[in-house]
Amino acid sequence: MLTGPREDRFESLDVLRGVAVLGILAINIQAMAYPVMSFANPSLNTDYFDAQGQFLWSIASIFFQFKFVTIFSVLFGAGIVLMVGEEKPTPRTSLHRRRMMWLFLIGVIHAFFIWFGDILTPYAIAGFLVVFARRWKPMTLIIVGLILIGLTSAVFIGQHYYLETASQEVRDAFAKEMWAPPLEVITAEIENYKLGFFERFLLTAPTAALFQFAQGIFLGPRNAGLMMIGMALYKMGFFTLTWSQSRYLITGLTALVVGLAGSAFATTQFLQNNFEMMEMSTGQSAQYWFSLPHAFGYSALIMAACRSPLFALIRKPFAAAGRMALTNYLMSSIIGAFLYYGPPGLGRIGASNYGEVALTLLIIWAAMLIWSPLWLAVFRFGPFEWVWRSLTYWRPQLMRR
Repeated sequence: MLTGPREDRFESLDVLRGVAVLGILAINIQAMAYPVMSFANPSLNTDYFDAQGQFLWSIASIFFQFKFVTIFSVLFGAGIVLMVGEEKPTPRTSLHRRRMMWLFLIGVIHAFFIWFGDILTPYAIAGFLVVFARRWKPMTLIIVGLILIGLTSAVFIGQHYYLETASQEVRDAFAKEMWAPPLEVITAEIENYKLGFFERFLLTAPTAALFQFAQGIFLGPRNAGLMMIGMALYKMGFFTLTWSQSRYLITGLTALVVGLAGSAFATTQFLQNNFEMMEMSTGQSAQYWFSLPHAFGYSALIMAACRSPLFALIRKPFAAAGRMALTNYLMSSIIGAFLYYGPPGLGRIGASNYGEVALTLLIIWAAMLIWSPLWLAVFRFGPFEWVWRSLTYWRPQLMRR
């Protein structure tokens, strides 16, 4: 859900979106700082075997992996209902299509010219489709959403079953290509990302194309399913603070306990199996499914905080970061590309340990929470929100307050 200012916007949605965009960076920054394969398989990193490395990786796995991108996807669905409405004939539908078209193009530029791990293009594709479900009843949206989420899980399970029944030669070839490539391949990838922009583009564009294709196949149904659940929660008043404080607290704490238990179990499985490719299925499935109650628990407790006057001052910087979610998301990638990729960047890919990456994350978080309210004190939109909105409406939008 990446929107500009509205007369009827809800602070609760902005706060949750701000928390989500910060949380997403905790995972994305690892994918920028390390080679692609070592992000999925951290045992390829020598730093991972340090006590600090395993601890920090485990923190990210338990508390961040899949959780905040889940919240972001759910909010995207809620934003569709908020903007388009539930009426069947509405001029906002064509406006929504233009928004998704431009979001798709922004995502393509982001993926190929800044960082391969873009999520905007698959969000735009899902946004084109799920808008047709905006008039469904909440329970229908939840059921269909869970079915779609289950389809993605079935794809992962099917892949694992195929490898289990395949010959050893096939498994070895798959591992070499997709899970544990030889050291010289990883070294070559690092050197590619250290090259100047134009040289690097020719060598890394295939990675961006492959990642976008894989997201569409493996995570497309999940994105659409989560957006539908977001639509349902919006209709049920979850995001607009119509639930009681006790309901938010009880459901939030219960869901969080369940989610944390499942996330800790998944992480323990990974550590115990030392990231052996054929032993990953149990942990991956647990992490995939338990991210749902985990994310819901975070969201419900944040809604409870949004209902309480005690957190009024704390909420403001997060709400500002959420109003500038598109800008903060893209700026995170630009900063990461500058830090970890070659000229005009510093070329630090593969050279930072987990502690340094964590410190960098904290600094970027602080910068987002400081600069977002300062910017919005003067301007109505974040810079990239202004570009997106102006393209959608086919005319420059009023920028200054």
